[in-house]
Amino acid sequence: MTSNRTISITILLAAFIVAGSIWTRPAMGTKTLSTGQGEIGVVDIYNLVDIYIMSDEASQERSEFEAASGAAISTYEQQLGAIQTQMSTMSQDDPQAATLYNQYQQINQAIQQTTNKINADYQTLLATQIANAYKTIHAATNEVSAEQGYTFVLATRRGADLVQTTTLTGVTQEILARPLVTPPDAVDLTDAIRVHLGLPTMEEITAKIEAEQKANEEAAAAQQAAIQAALEASKAEASEDDAQQDEHE
Repeated sequence: MTSNRTISITILLAAFIVAGSIWTRPAMGTKTLSTGQGEIGVVDIYNLVDIYIMSDEASQERSEFEAASGAAISTYEQQLGAIQTQMSTMSQDDPQAATLYNQYQQINQAIQQTTNKINADYQTLLATQIANAYKTIHAATNEVSAEQGYTFVLATRRGADLVQTTTLTGVTQEILARPLVTPPDAVDLTDAIRVHLGLPTMEEITAKIEAEQKANEEAAAAQQAAIQAALEASKAEASEDDAQQDEHE
């Protein structure tokens, strides 16, 4: 499994149309609440969920899961390596070869089963994080909208620029995420809710990820340069030793 996963929540959350406080007429009631009786606000809950699960706490939880999963697979891979090494020293008619081969097959099967479980558990972890994010943002939306005097808060993505445009499903879900087409900037509560939750901006998250990737690339390049320098030094030392030996001869 890869240690770095790219996460897009838009598709998973396309069914969420309403966030925050929504007033409805009681089943046995006789009065309705019109838009003239309260202010209408909007929130891009999809963007906020993206930010929430890409924040440090959620990212750390996924990183810990991936580290533990990688360690489990690594143990099996080490066992396979040991068997391969042992089998490479055996002749084809060695009576232990068949036993080792059976062990090799069993470990391979265990790796597949473990990988399947890891993938399923990761999907469960991600789904749980998304559900918790929605619940937290829903509560924050109620708090902010109440503080600012909004009676209605609708979940919507702003603008007509769709993110998922390569498949029919993606385009449909992008459109469903925009039930309110042209909300004015003044009623957009998204950033206020983000600040209320103490979350960074998407730009800050992107910049951090890019900085970490750059740092990793620079560290890898420095390590490779150090290895290359050590090899060159070893070659030079070997050449010098050979030259000295030739002189003595």
